[in-house]
Amino acid sequence: MTSTSNIQLTEELKDKIRYALKEVVSQKHPEPNKKLLKDMHGRITLACPYCGDSYKDDTAKRGNIFWDTLQYHCYNCNHHTNLYTFLKDHDIKMSNSDDSFLVIDYIQQNKIQVNPESVLKHQGLEEIHNLAIDIDDFKKHFKAKPIVPGDWIWFQLKARLLHNRVDDFLYSEKEHRLWILNFSTDNKIIGAQTRRMKGYGQRYLTYDLPKIYEEMGKPLDMTNDELNNLTKISTLFGIMQLNFQRPITMFEGPLDAKFMTNSLALATAGRSTDDFDEIPTVRYMFDNDVTGKKKMAEKLKKGRPVFMWSKFLKENKLDTYNIKDLNDLILKCFELKINAHKKIDQYFTSSQLDLWYV
Repeated sequence: MTSTSNIQLTEELKDKIRYALKEVVSQKHPEPNKKLLKDMHGRITLACPYCGDSYKDDTAKRGNIFWDTLQYHCYNCNHHTNLYTFLKDHDIKMSNSDDSFLVIDYIQQNKIQVNPESVLKHQGLEEIHNLAIDIDDFKKHFKAKPIVPGDWIWFQLKARLLHNRVDDFLYSEKEHRLWILNFSTDNKIIGAQTRRMKGYGQRYLTYDLPKIYEEMGKPLDMTNDELNNLTKISTLFGIMQLNFQRPITMFEGPLDAKFMTNSLALATAGRSTDDFDEIPTVRYMFDNDVTGKKKMAEKLKKGRPVFMWSKFLKENKLDTYNIKDLNDLILKCFELKINAHKKIDQYFTSSQLDLWYV
């Protein structure tokens, strides 16, 4: 990522920033260990003053200030902001007005390129790319095979209008499980979710990258925080293929995301999406049920763009059908010969006045 800034963070200015950060943690935390900062490669770690960080381990430092962008991110509570706002939130000022100006100017000049990706960049995309599993090794270990036209499972995908995306799936015939794959940029595997297609048992199983490594007998030499971070990122389906300059649509399920380009899907129930609120191109299209609508109402109250399910279904005379997600919507529109993709973009709103239509 190339910076457009001509401002250099001198060691003198870095020392002043460290001093300001020490003031924050000293005022916020009574525990001696939590008052300490730790210099890491490209960043400073500290006990998060927003959430208090770990209550079990007073040496944990999940808060991070990144030197290249002067952005703050906590891997415990997912709070994300820039250094200036961070210091302002805790009533701390730089040593003089010139220092404050340099910090603000540095953030602003880097923000154009950094802000859309900063949350995710600092959560370990590069590490995940390097750890991605070769697809042939994955298929061999999990005894999962490619899907070919004419197979029973191919007809199941065709019934959901997913038969043109067979390369995104594998199938374990013995266990009757469909593997929904999460790819890196070079077509390697960073995560997966399986769906049982026949028989009894848990319907969905999610495989984050640490779990895949464990299943394959490849232990990862990482801290718990690093492993938790890998889990969070590798269960975000589509994360490695995003174009941050275009609208990013977030869904609850990986199958829905197959129907829209530049999309992102959650694979774990209850995962917080607050860290994505800092990315201006993200919009939300959660399921058309009580839980999904509640989540979107919360997003809309923050000024984040959400899909107006009620308005879309009513205006397109679809409100009498049982449509709970995008896959259902695409199927019904296909049946009724409605060009859903052309219309969907028109029904996102960030106005709280549209809360009734969500």
